[in-house]
Amino acid sequence: MRGTDMLTPRARALGVALRDVRLAARFGVRELARRIGVNPALLSCWELGQRVPGVEQVAGVLGALGVTGEEKEWITRLARGVVGPDWFTPGSQASPTHSATLKAHERAALSMTVWAPIVLPDLLQTDGYARLACGAGPLDVATLEAQMRRRDVLFGAAAVPADFFIGEDAIYNHLRADVMSQQLQSIVDLEVCSRTITVRLLPRRCVMLPWAFTRYRMEDSSPVVYCPHHCMGAFLVGAHAAHYEAVIAKLKEHAMSPGETTGCLSAEADRLRNGTL
Repeated sequence: MRGTDMLTPRARALGVALRDVRLAARFGVRELARRIGVNPALLSCWELGQRVPGVEQVAGVLGALGVTGEEKEWITRLARGVVGPDWFTPGSQASPTHSATLKAHERAALSMTVWAPIVLPDLLQTDGYARLACGAGPLDVATLEAQMRRRDVLFGAAAVPADFFIGEDAIYNHLRADVMSQQLQSIVDLEVCSRTITVRLLPRRCVMLPWAFTRYRMEDSSPVVYCPHHCMGAFLVGAHAAHYEAVIAKLKEHAMSPGETTGCLSAEADRLRNGTL
C-alpha cells in the first residue's frame, strides 16, 4: 500500500477519476467498498488522493462499477504510472479526459496562479470564445461541457483563490468583435463580483514567457505546474515546478493593477461593442 509520500499529479487525477466513475454508476462509498472487500474509509482515502491503490485494486473497482472501453483504459494507465514525478500526457487541454485531470488539481489546490500570454485563460472563457479559440476546430458538446464544469472552482463557498495574469496581446487578439466584447465584459463582471479572483494585464513590453502555465499551490505537496501545449500537456513537480516561482514574482512586479486592468478590459469591450477604431 502506497502512502501520501507518493502523491503525484497522476495519483491526484486517479483519485478524482475513481470518484467520478463511482458517482456515475450511482454507487455509495459503503456499497462499493463492500463489493470489492475493503474498508469504506480506505476507499475514501483513494478518492481523496490520501492513499494510492494498486493496479489490482483499481481493476477491482472498475470491474465492480462496470467501467469499460476508453474510460477503463485511461484509468488503468493512470494506476500504472502514479509513482512517476513529472507527467507528460497526450491530448488537447479541452479534451474531456484532460479536463478531468485539471479539475482534480483545481479541487485540491489552495490557490492557483495562471499566466496566459496569447489566448485568454480557459477558466475565464465564455462559451462563444471557447468555441472560436479551439485550435482544432469547433468544440463538440461533451468537450465544451467538460470545460464548463471546471469553472465551478471559481464560484461558491469552496471557490479556490486564483490570480490570472493575461498578456496584453490576448485582449487584442480578436476572434470576432461581438464574441470578444462579450468575453471581455464577462471577465470584468467576474472580477468585480468575486472575492477570490484577481485579473491583471501584463504590457507587451514586459512579457516573461511566451507559453502559458498554471501553478497550483497544494496543501499536501510542493507546487504543481501545468504547461499546456497543442497536442499534450506537462505536469511538473519538484525542482522543475520551482523554476516558475521566479517567473510569478516578475509577473506580480510588472503587471498592471487590478483596477487598471478592469479599465483596459472595459474600454476595449466598449470599443468593440460600438465598432469604433
